[in-house]
Parts: sequence; C-alpha cells; structure tokens
Amino acid sequence: MNKIARFCAPACLAVLLCLAASSARAALPDGSIAVLTKGPSAQHAASVASIITRELIAKGHKVVDPKRLDAIRRSKAAALALEGNVDAIIKLSKQYGFSTMITAQLQAGKPVLNEFQLYTGTSSIAVMATTSAGQVVYADTVMGKQVGYTPDEAAQKSIEAAAKLAVQKMLQ
Repeated sequence: MNKIARFCAPACLAVLLCLAASSARAALPDGSIAVLTKGPSAQHAASVASIITRELIAKGHKVVDPKRLDAIRRSKAAALALEGNVDAIIKLSKQYGFSTMITAQLQAGKPVLNEFQLYTGTSSIAVMATTSAGQVVYADTVMGKQVGYTPDEAAQKSIEAAAKLAVQKMLQ
C-alpha cells in the first residue's frame, strides 16, 4: 500500500502541474488580437496600447493592423466594448475579424512631491481579454508607482510600469 502511495502522489502532482501550466498559457487563444485602451488622456491611452501591442508581438501573437484598429476605435461599439459590453465585442469581432479583444482602462493619480523633492506617480490599469465568442479569458488590475523629476515624467513612468506589469501577468 505504501508503494502505491509513493507512486501515485508524484504522478498526481505532475498531472496537476501540467494542467496548471497549460491553463496559464491558454489565457490568450490563437488568432488576431485587437487592443483598445481608455485613459485620462489620448497620449496615455496610446502609450498603454503601444506597450501592450509591442509585448504581444514580441511573444508571437498576431495583432490587428493599425488601419483596422483605427476603424474599430472609431466605431460606436468600441466605447461599449471598453465598458465591458460583451455583445459589442462580439459584434466588433464579427465585423473586423479578430479572435480576441484586450481592453485596458487606465487611471492615473496626480503625482505628489515626496520628501526627496521628486514626484511620485501612481497609476492603475484594469485589463480584460474577451474572445470573439464573448468568453472572458483574463481579467486583472495592476498598479504602477514610479518617481520622476517632474509631475509629467512621474505620471508617464508609472503608466508605463503598470502597462508592462499588466501585459507581463497576462502572458504568463
């Protein structure tokens, strides 16, 4: 009986680890990905979209081309998709042919002067990945906190840190 337990325990553990590894890597399905972002300014939203897109491409994912993405952003359904409306995401995916939509909502606090006479910026990004079938395959919120010599630099650095962390966690 003891021999069976010694064999079964590692075998069960190996199966569980394989399942966990495969489910973590299965967060984003194959196919093209559209990235929509919303933030306090167009510059900050574009920065987040650029970082997410760059990291997706670096990891071998297909991303919707800029012209098609611009058309998606101009559609009325894009605003609804950014609010998490699954029907809008399904409609957009049928119309523009992508398999997954990543939406990112950015919040950036006003940088504050710290005791070292530097500015500290804090940002948070809520990220959600939804398939063309309407299934949410990933959702998370991350924070970024960075220091800069000016309020603008601190804010931008905190936004970039949050975006990098968000995409890194999504692609684990």
